[in-house]
Amino acid sequence: MSQSGPPPIIFVLGALLLAGGGYYWYTLQGKDPLATVRNAIDKSQSPAQLTVPQSLPANAGIKIDGSTSMVRLNVNLGKLFQKKFPTASYTWQANGSSKGIKALLDGTVDLAASSRALKPEEVSQGLVAVPVKNDAIAVIVGRGNPFRGELTLEQLKQIFTGTLKNWSDVGGPPLPLRVINRNPESGTYKQFEDTVLGGGSFGSGPNWTTMPRDVTTELIQKLGTNGIGYANYSQIRDQKTIRAVALEGASPDAANYPIVSILYYVYGPNSSEAAKAFVALATSTEGQAVAVID
Repeated sequence: MSQSGPPPIIFVLGALLLAGGGYYWYTLQGKDPLATVRNAIDKSQSPAQLTVPQSLPANAGIKIDGSTSMVRLNVNLGKLFQKKFPTASYTWQANGSSKGIKALLDGTVDLAASSRALKPEEVSQGLVAVPVKNDAIAVIVGRGNPFRGELTLEQLKQIFTGTLKNWSDVGGPPLPLRVINRNPESGTYKQFEDTVLGGGSFGSGPNWTTMPRDVTTELIQKLGTNGIGYANYSQIRDQKTIRAVALEGASPDAANYPIVSILYYVYGPNSSEAAKAFVALATSTEGQAVAVID
């Protein structure tokens, strides 16, 4: 009597493999504090196919506001944009990701530069975030800080939720630990909160300083010999007065460094042809060649 299909044992083995694979994926995702970041580019936010046009109207122009982490991108891509479209005007500001997105929603700018993903309420208003570049988020201390070790992600979480308040808690000298936090308008603030704190809240108290503006140079000046803060690596890598602290044994320029920020340009349903041309150019091969952040 001939068999009409594979033996039952095949189905049993297949089911076990699927179950085991699902469990393996689930446990890895649960243990990986970066799972949210590594999958942050929501496919539902993927833009329609944008192309770089041959020309733009003579009176075309673009205004950008947003992330302080994307100043270099704004400058380099702006030069390329104006070279390609010499009659178009181009201006930019860097008042923080959230302020840039608000300005886009208010219609006072054509594009927002953002170092955080869009919130659901922003997506519901028709905004589209297009990823342009990745950048590490470096944990920084002053050059004279006597702590010379590295941190785990759990220790970093405990520092920034306010649980650990002395450098001796992480293997350093008995020295009060001051936290210098970014302004809440910063996209890097939001990215750090989501990734390191797992959506939890930053701490507070007498050892805590929250910057009034999203300006990295001012944050650096506050570090002293016992402060700790964070910034996009491209902003601090050439600074001589600070050091980046290794996380989980990796430095910010390593491929396995555990905190990565995705940098976006954001456009809306009423964005002009020029604004969409800029985004298309930024993500093109030509644009990526000049879209350096360090």
